[in-house]
Amino acid sequence: MNYARLLTGSAGLDAPPTHPLTHHEILGLVRPFTHRGFHVDLDASERINRRLIFKPVTHNEADPAGVNACEVLQLDNPRQGFSVLTRTLTHACGLSATLETQGEDPDALLARIEAVLPHQQFRSVDGTIVALNYRLIPSDSGKNAAPTAVTRELLRGVADIAGFTLVLRPAHVKGYPVEIDITPKVAGAELPEDLLAVLGWAWSPLRKSKAGWSGKLKVRGAEPELSRAIEARLEKTVAHLTHTLTQPPAAYHDALARARWVVALRRSLPLLFFGGLILGAAGLTLVEIPQDSIVNLLLMGAPPLLMIGAFGMRDIPSMEIPPLPRRITHAAWHPQIETAAPQTLDVQLT
Repeated sequence: MNYARLLTGSAGLDAPPTHPLTHHEILGLVRPFTHRGFHVDLDASERINRRLIFKPVTHNEADPAGVNACEVLQLDNPRQGFSVLTRTLTHACGLSATLETQGEDPDALLARIEAVLPHQQFRSVDGTIVALNYRLIPSDSGKNAAPTAVTRELLRGVADIAGFTLVLRPAHVKGYPVEIDITPKVAGAELPEDLLAVLGWAWSPLRKSKAGWSGKLKVRGAEPELSRAIEARLEKTVAHLTHTLTQPPAAYHDALARARWVVALRRSLPLLFFGGLILGAAGLTLVEIPQDSIVNLLLMGAPPLLMIGAFGMRDIPSMEIPPLPRRITHAAWHPQIETAAPQTLDVQLT
């Protein structure tokens, strides 16, 4: 069971609580929080599930936190000697950002959380607020390391952009790409498949999903550099979408026509490669190769090696004929917005 929890990252919260929190246990758990000005909300807490919720704390730009947000702490103590502390910040714009950590000592957990100021979980990219969810992991510096010596691992990034919600979710498995979802807030919206792929080879074309569109982002490295690299590309993505989705669709093609053609060529490479193999195999029938030649041995071993290489890839390329980049004719990204009155447009985009 312990190995299963370790692999799934459930932090032991999936196991049933041993017994409800007693009054004595609550007093011991909340003592470090009370000393720092946090007070438990017994009405919102769940003693049966061994969960304590603390009363909200409001931050504003005048505070050292430097952000307008409401902070709520949640302490889960599924068993004695193990706790999970989660901070949820709700920004004035409506976005929420979480920060979580786990360990034995609630006092040390709170010190880790407080070391990350609230404004560090919200960034403004070209006027768009981005909410960042993190997990704090103690650094491998030995027992003498400070309680706040942690690695900040990015769990999720969210931004609302011109009637669309962008969600980025790192896989945290070596070799797997980051998942990107773009969901429209208004039904009937249309986006080009190469909307993100024009940013570079790391961004995949968008695929239509039930909720909207999904794509992938390739980022290499290990923590903590991996999370920092993902954040940098998230900011680049948000800046691109903010500039693109606040302009008419036709302006997108006019500004990035060359990049769109490069994406079309890039998407056709797997099909061109497969076609080249077929033509090469057909051409070999016209060439006489001696049976004892090393070339003949290589040709016989090539098909299984290619199959092993294809099935061993994390992300198998798609065999497709990509659509040719064309100028987008509709006047707005949202059809409903296109036919709406100007005052209605302002309401839907805010």
